[in-house]
Amino acid sequence: MKYYEYEVAFSFAGEDRELVDEIADLLRKSNIRVFYDMYETVSLWGKDLYTHLDEIYRNKSKYCVMFISEHYKQKVWTNHERESAQARSFVEKVEYILPIRLDDTEIPGIRSTTGYIDGTLFNASDIAGFIKSKVRGF
Repeated sequence: MKYYEYEVAFSFAGEDRELVDEIADLLRKSNIRVFYDMYETVSLWGKDLYTHLDEIYRNKSKYCVMFISEHYKQKVWTNHERESAQARSFVEKVEYILPIRLDDTEIPGIRSTTGYIDGTLFNASDIAGFIKSKVRGF
């Protein structure tokens, strides 16, 4: 089994940070290795983020959790992260992208047939539990 530096990488718009922050903290307390920008302030400092984030979302994470919203669709960086994650998913043909829908926004390449969690129906603790179950395989 391949070792990944991160068990899950979060891709989200800054406007959705409050929910993502709470989920990241819950996962961290459960010893899940999370790529979340606020945990990486020093390691990201000075790096070429375009190249570094591509590596994170294509190669260094077991799963990519996308917090999909209208804000997500509009951001340059989230689109870069999404494209990197989609490249990985396309090549490996495995469940890699785990979408959490915060509204009805359609995102290029995320098909309506892809299973997702409706972020409007669950709280941060529920979502963290779902992610933990997926990562741990139970």
